[in-house]
Amino acid sequence: MSAQTTAALVTGAAQGIGKAIAKRLGSEEAYDQVVCIDIQEKVEQTAATIEGGRGYVGDVTEQDRIEEIIADIETEAAITTAVNNAGLSRYFWIEDLEPGEWDEIVDINLTGQYNICRIVGPRMYEREEGAIVNISSGAGQRGSVSGGVHYSASKAGIFGLTKGLAKQLSPHVRVNCVVPGLIDTAAGSSGDEAGGLWTEEGLDRMQRLILLQRSGRPEEVAAAVAFLASEEASYITGTTLDVDGGASLMPTKEFLMPDSEE
Repeated sequence: MSAQTTAALVTGAAQGIGKAIAKRLGSEEAYDQVVCIDIQEKVEQTAATIEGGRGYVGDVTEQDRIEEIIADIETEAAITTAVNNAGLSRYFWIEDLEPGEWDEIVDINLTGQYNICRIVGPRMYEREEGAIVNISSGAGQRGSVSGGVHYSASKAGIFGLTKGLAKQLSPHVRVNCVVPGLIDTAAGSSGDEAGGLWTEEGLDRMQRLILLQRSGRPEEVAAAVAFLASEEASYITGTTLDVDGGASLMPTKEFLMPDSEE
């Protein structure tokens, strides 16, 4: 393997934010390959649109599969950037939130990131080069009724994972976290058929309350990720970067209860 051959790894890359991140990193000169991992088979289609793209169907909760993928990648290229984007959100009232549902969301959103970091982090550390960017959510900072408490808890855990890893892997590996707000993806849309978490009325209210008064674009999240992974962010580690249009400054009740009737 040539020391000049480098790869960026992106989980949850089949669509939405993950797809935008993979495409953005694919445009960067720092990477010869962009490895796209997703549970959906269409991840291979995403990879095919990226120069140097490689698509793998895999579940981030299955550590054996992740180890297999990373071992395969590193026969040809050193992973210098890993982006933990894979995630899932579903709403449940706390009384109806069964242990199995809790475990599934936490396993995907939090343990899935641990699984990636556990394998790539030490490799980066030994090579004395690398950047990890974890994707969380404003739900981890402020809570979310629309996503359920298990979603909020899993996303909050990512902040601790990020800061703990930044300490353990210093000074060779930088670890940071991007916190998207309302982004124009399937989950950030209205209507159950599209997989959205919002009613049309609630989405409209949310957008009006955001300081920039609109949903963000996946490409805007991807730009923040690309920055934190780049040498331009060489003195940044253990931090979080909100990409939310100012959503964190909104009235809490309106943010958490978009469907409430007053």
